[in-house]
Amino acid sequence: MTTFFATTTILSAIMAVGSIEDCGGHCIGNDNWTMFFIMTGIMLVSAFLTLYFQSKEDL
Repeated sequence: MTTFFATTTILSAIMAVGSIEDCGGHCIGNDNWTMFFIMTGIMLVSAFLTLYFQSKEDL
């Protein structure tokens, strides 16, 4: 489970940043802030679950 949530954390961080990329100025105003906040939320939850399951494995 730790590997799954760690991978999800990394991929959702990449997708969050990718959703607000402005195409080098060619498509200004088409930033997807809704997807950014959703992916940021998924990233934070996955990061917490990664640490939780990782600490459980150490016991």
